Amino acid sequence: RAEVTEEEAHDAIASDVAAFMTAVISNTDESWAKVKARVKESTAFTQPIVDAFNMEAYHQFLPPCLCEAKDEYGYMEYGTCKSNATCTGGTPWTARAQQILGSGLEGLKMTVVDSSHIVTEERPSCHLPHIHGNLTDSAANPGNGKSPPLCDSPNGCTLNITTVTQQMYQSAGEFDWWRIHFNLSSADTGFLMESATELKAKLKSRQSIWEAAGVANVNYTASDVPTGEGGDVDRCAEINAAAIEWAMKALPKTTKDRYMKYGNKISVGPDQKTCIAGPCWIFDPLKWEEDKKTGDVTVKSVWLGEKNKNIYPCGEGKILPCDAGFHYCKLLSPARVVEWAYVDGLRKNYGI
Repeated sequence: RAEVTEEEAHDAIASDVAAFMTAVISNTDESWAKVKARVKESTAFTQPIVDAFNMEAYHQFLPPCLCEAKDEYGYMEYGTCKSNATCTGGTPWTARAQQILGSGLEGLKMTVVDSSHIVTEERPSCHLPHIHGNLTDSAANPGNGKSPPLCDSPNGCTLNITTVTQQMYQSAGEFDWWRIHFNLSSADTGFLMESATELKAKLKSRQSIWEAAGVANVNYTASDVPTGEGGDVDRCAEINAAAIEWAMKALPKTTKDRYMKYGNKISVGPDQKTCIAGPCWIFDPLKWEEDKKTGDVTVKSVWLGEKNKNIYPCGEGKILPCDAGFHYCKLLSPARVVEWAYVDGLRKNYGI
């Protein structure tokens, strides 16, 4: 909905065009000052959007590297992708998500690096999260009783952790008749959100991190199992709530005030279980449940986890990868929340 009249909009556009043309022709500091002031205003308005999409590692800024780098064991399962001028190595928000999931121990520090991969990939290698430090056994789960912890205690301990993310984006296809009518399959008609529908995030469990830091016999049910399955806390929901909080803090005051007054709100619900198999989690999407009456949205993650113990022979160079000590989450992107606050969350109560 326009917040200025058509005449005011025309005047503002004409003023900016005139200022730019004057600056180009006269090329004086005074003439450019007005243009720079308007650029500064635009930057302040759009920078939160750019920052949020960078946190998501938005594919239209730079494509994912999808590298096949070797790890310290000589394989590719735990290798790390590095960003360069042509591609993005990983997703910054997932690295922050891992920090949230592993938090709770005073003195513990985590260095987290995320890498972008297709989570269904198996050749030349599948890609999994890992706590680095045991240089001889890629299948070790530090601190679980069979493998020693990496630190004597959390105080002063630093763990190096790598995670894996795949972003998913919505394609309108036959659902957007504008694209069909004008035969513009890739056009942005404004009917679809541009941000990721979900971040498929492979994380290390809180249990595995705490045990690696020197805490013995961490209770898995208390540390990682969702409330719907008898646990204490919905860990993925905690991360998604943090994404909403991050987005709200990033919004300019005017944008936030507008959204809080007119916008449909986003909240998080309990983590949802899926069948105990990787493909089930992969193809079971983040739940985006919109109330038909109010327009408010409830986001529910789908989780998958395993205790910090290998129940069968596994590891790099073996037939099966090790699935111990994992906590997989379908994450809400901060960019989706920011985009919702700027545009889509205003359609119901503040549309034309």
